[in-house]
Amino acid sequence: MFEECRVEGAFSLTSGRSSSVFYDFDLLLPTETANYVQDLVKQVPDEILEQVEFVVSPSVGGIVPGYLAAFALRKPFVIVNKDGTKRGPEFLAGKYLIVDDVITSFQAANKVVAALPGMEPLGVAAYIFRGSRADLDAQSYGAFYLARKEQEV
Repeated sequence: MFEECRVEGAFSLTSGRSSSVFYDFDLLLPTETANYVQDLVKQVPDEILEQVEFVVSPSVGGIVPGYLAAFALRKPFVIVNKDGTKRGPEFLAGKYLIVDDVITSFQAANKVVAALPGMEPLGVAAYIFRGSRADLDAQSYGAFYLARKEQEV
């Protein structure tokens, strides 16, 4: 899964980790992206989906899957920029699902959580999980993903 957008080289990733592999989701066709997001939404348990009031994504990689997930769930969509500013509808309270392209260190998801104080993250969903078990266990919310790929160093 996702071999069609797997690129090999020497990469310094936004998580601060290094990898010989990068997943460039811009290489996917729009229909492939939409199908992957539909599959991703199915990974989130119904009892969580029933509570989602809005979908939020970190920029830049999470924007496309987040937008499509919000469309599929018929929920408002919010983007959190790297500096913590928000774009989209304003919420003073609420429960939300974070959607991103790749989960590594949970750094991007935790920046989203920090940008939305007083609100409740119900989980993070992404195409790929590349982090460690310790990264996953350290979170106060669940992670849902389509594929487990090589861990970054």
